[in-house]
Amino acid sequence: MSENLEARIARLEDLDALKKVINVYHQRADRFDWNAWAESFTEDSVFVFAESFGTMTGRQQILDICRDSMDHIYGVMQHIMINLDFELTGQDTATGHGNLIFTGIPDAAKPDQFVQSGGRYDWQFRRTPDGWRITHSQLEFIWNNGGDSDDVFASKDAAEAA
Repeated sequence: MSENLEARIARLEDLDALKKVINVYHQRADRFDWNAWAESFTEDSVFVFAESFGTMTGRQQILDICRDSMDHIYGVMQHIMINLDFELTGQDTATGHGNLIFTGIPDAAKPDQFVQSGGRYDWQFRRTPDGWRITHSQLEFIWNNGGDSDDVFASKDAAEAA
């Protein structure tokens, strides 16, 4: 009975740790703390962000592209994650899904002028000596308010067709 209880507690602790990885990941982005944000990924991570940045491979490329594409566009960002769901797929691997509502405000002094969009995340995780990290992330935006004047979230196909 104690082994079963210990396994159940370990499972709950892992699920909570995965949720923490995602919450910290978005909190750091909202603070524009890009170096700390990138620590959420393994060195060999892949991030598929088709609507904007394409497929990025490796922590450094993910950091460089996301920071350089977002840092100068918004004065304020807010990421709201809902419907988080995680599954342990092995002793040191997991998957997860969540819905994102993103708000970006180009000029913090003008909070009534914003970009808003929503999408779905799919993740794969691996336990490392430093805790759980994202090994694969895929973000698909499914709607926006049409106010993205800087085209951060423009589809590459739409941009090529224009």
